[in-house]
Amino acid sequence: MKLKKAIALITIIGSLIPLSIKAQESKVGVKGGLNFSNFYNKEVDDQDIRTGIQAGLFFKAALTDFVSIQPELIYTNKGSTTKYDNFITGEGDFSQKLDYIELPVLLLVNLNENLNIHAGPYFAYLLKASIDNKSENSNFNFVEDLNEGDFERVDYGLSVGVGFEFEVLNFGLRYDYGLKEIGKDQRFTTNGSEYSSNAFKNSRNSTFSVYLGLGF
Repeated sequence: MKLKKAIALITIIGSLIPLSIKAQESKVGVKGGLNFSNFYNKEVDDQDIRTGIQAGLFFKAALTDFVSIQPELIYTNKGSTTKYDNFITGEGDFSQKLDYIELPVLLLVNLNENLNIHAGPYFAYLLKASIDNKSENSNFNFVEDLNEGDFERVDYGLSVGVGFEFEVLNFGLRYDYGLKEIGKDQRFTTNGSEYSSNAFKNSRNSTFSVYLGLGF
């Protein structure tokens, strides 16, 4: 059922492209790849990469001989791993796992028959969030209870990349930079006192990806 809805959405997006686009220049395809993501935050330096996957559909339509538009619908893993060491909690690390459904809308410029550069906005909706926290002091484990309710549901940003395309096969590299802060304030109670904290204040998604696609 979800696949049928995704195909229907791609079809609707495709129908919005001007009718002057020739049918033989359009492609519908599937794609998948690997993500290497973390959070962009000037206040946090010690972050490690979270490796995840992406998979979805794309629709490509040529506007001219050199320019195409390509909306995509992708399930994608993002997040980060952060290490910490302080006198209260001791050493530890926690991995943030964020899973999105994402809609990039890309403008492709062909540099030659097989090589293109592309850029455009992306819009994403958070499906699931989870935290794996490992701390020396188990009394400070509220981070473990974070879930999708502690993150902004909607994310958006910019995508840029380079791609190689052949008759059916295409592959490339892409970078996504989030423009929206992903964290929400969290309230918790300790010894009868209520506190507010945002573990991901000023954090934005930052993701490199490699992908492989088949277009027909």
